[in-house]
Amino acid sequence: MADRFALGLDFGGTKVLAAVVNVDTGEVVASAKKRTKATDGPDELVARLVSSSEAAIKAAKLTKKDGVIGIGVGIAGQVDAERGILIGTPNLSQATVDLPIAAKLSDHFGVPTVLRNDVQVAAIGESAFGAGKGAPDFLCIFVGTGIGGALVWDGRLLAGASGAAGEIGHLVIDVGGRYCGCGGRGHLEAYASRTAITKVLQAELHRGRASSLRDIADATDEDGGAAFRSGILAKAVDAGDALTIEAIAEAGYYLGFGIASAINILNPSHIVLGGGVIEAVPLLYDVAIQRARQEALPAAAKVVTFAKAGLGDNAGVVGAAILGALAAG
Repeated sequence: MADRFALGLDFGGTKVLAAVVNVDTGEVVASAKKRTKATDGPDELVARLVSSSEAAIKAAKLTKKDGVIGIGVGIAGQVDAERGILIGTPNLSQATVDLPIAAKLSDHFGVPTVLRNDVQVAAIGESAFGAGKGAPDFLCIFVGTGIGGALVWDGRLLAGASGAAGEIGHLVIDVGGRYCGCGGRGHLEAYASRTAITKVLQAELHRGRASSLRDIADATDEDGGAAFRSGILAKAVDAGDALTIEAIAEAGYYLGFGIASAINILNPSHIVLGGGVIEAVPLLYDVAIQRARQEALPAAAKVVTFAKAGLGDNAGVVGAAILGALAAG
């Protein structure tokens, strides 16, 4: 049987990653990455998806005969999966007006295209080839620009009535608290995402707190956004920077409370955590897991198993490619 290749795209708050994936093995054959901006509008968003896709296909050196059979897209936001439409995303505010992403990519590349939430596709990737493989059920949580979640139950993605099941990032953990990017208040994402950590660090630096971050990076990048990306946070923690360690530990504390609430509601057997901050900064993972076990109901906390995402940064593109291949039949 000939190898089957599909294209997977993972569109997050700071980058779009496109990859040609062997959907029978989970191998990423070739990939391409583009930076995104919070100010991107619909046209810019689609253009980045197309250009990164074309770059990945070119790098994979596929011929028309053995080209990609389908495309899957995971994006950080709310989607209408049935119609392939992006409904809204708090991290790309200009691109949230019922954008028909699946139709635009299908028209451009001439193959079936499906659209899902980014953590949902990551959960599919982890279920097939990563830390969720063989697990009867698991909650998948990714911490990056925001915090996303997805549920796999009885080996299938549990989408919910509107496709938003598992959105742990929007659990209310502090009534009347900080504003979240979605407009709500007191959501977990406003306390434990990389964006939240950055805001805390920027505020403390503005107050004059000493920190090695001043030597590692400016508080804002060329686009006026957060410059404290995961790798910078990791360097500061490794250097023993007290302010960064304090901010990461605080985020882990809140993340642990959110996870504990999810454990109490869902009683999952496994929880898979991934995303740029989880991968780069072990302190966040360690503090969150410790707090979650302490705060969850004892019986539920005792049986749950925690693991880091096995596919790392490729979880989203692998899961998206699997969906693209399924759409092709």
